[in-house]
Amino acid sequence: MLLPKDLAIDEIKKLIAGEKTKKVLSECQSCFSCNFYCPENAHPAGLVLQRWNEQYQKEELKVRAKHYMTLYPYYPNFRSYVMEHLPEKTKDLVKSWASLKPLKGDTLTYPGCNIITFAELTQASFFKDLDIRGRLEYCCGETLFRTGYTEELYQITKRLDKWFNILKPKNLLVLCTAGTNVFKNVLPQYGLTYKFEEIKSYIQFLWEKIETGKLKIKKKLDMTVTIQDSCYSKMFGEEYMDLPRKILDAIGIEIIETESCKQNMRCCGIGAGFSVDSAYQSFRIRSSTLRNFKDFKKTKADAVCVYCAGCLATFIGNKKLYFKKLKVYHIIELIQMAIGEKPCLTSKLKKKRGNYFFWGAIRKQVPKLLSKKTFKIAKIPEEPPEYDEAW
Repeated sequence: MLLPKDLAIDEIKKLIAGEKTKKVLSECQSCFSCNFYCPENAHPAGLVLQRWNEQYQKEELKVRAKHYMTLYPYYPNFRSYVMEHLPEKTKDLVKSWASLKPLKGDTLTYPGCNIITFAELTQASFFKDLDIRGRLEYCCGETLFRTGYTEELYQITKRLDKWFNILKPKNLLVLCTAGTNVFKNVLPQYGLTYKFEEIKSYIQFLWEKIETGKLKIKKKLDMTVTIQDSCYSKMFGEEYMDLPRKILDAIGIEIIETESCKQNMRCCGIGAGFSVDSAYQSFRIRSSTLRNFKDFKKTKADAVCVYCAGCLATFIGNKKLYFKKLKVYHIIELIQMAIGEKPCLTSKLKKKRGNYFFWGAIRKQVPKLLSKKTFKIAKIPEEPPEYDEAW
């Protein structure tokens, strides 16, 4: 958070004592970077999450937060709003992922909530053999973890355990870094008993295909990009954080780093809504995202590359308030271009999807911004409701 040292010391003392802080409890984005900076290896992020949980139990959440809760269908949210407006072909694709029929092989490919809203990305040729299963009701609980809702995480794992025991996968391939970390390092601490032989990120999967020559590069891309790192990539160390960079280098792209990269990365902006005080205040989120945009422009790179679909959603949704040209690509799009494929997620689709993310917040959340009403997250039943075909 770049606090002066004397203020940082005062903030930590208040956190330890369980007192209100001036900055941390309201402005932390739970990117976990402090865990890497702390010279005493004290993992201060865990203390922040604990204090948030205590604050939530006492004060509850402002009603505006419902639009960003991941617990569909109990809270129709920013993702379900976007999904209502998906093209019919994409809706059919997402519907197919809800199947509980036996897997074709040993591996369940888990899309995650963010990829579900950008389902077209999975139609790249290098994903054609994957057996993708998931729906919003099988959320991994990443947002609940990052906002300190401990009891709700235990409820999530009971549901996921039942689901995995129906499908019985040996391996888990996750289409986002956040989900990879949650399944690998978080949920086993919150009651997930199902054991996988291997949990792998799609970034590892893609690099292995490129490295072994199974994915042929036909056209080197003559362009420069700057990278928005996933908040969770640092959990897997330097070698993992280098993988997106190796992929981009292999397809001919020159990388221009911002100061906020790798362990020093800054959240795309959605994290500005995670504190109880913020309760997903949409203008605070947008302000945080625009700060990143300004840093990207300073690099003079041709485009921004993300490898987290959540970052993609945050960026394209907030471009409406940024009046300078800024191209944003998911790394999957760039790989498709390099192998001679037209990206399945076209510029037109991205623009439309960004409009739905933006206007969903304006229509559903903004009218509640000043409301003093609060709510407590509903208990998550172990059995999700029947798959809703309405959208």
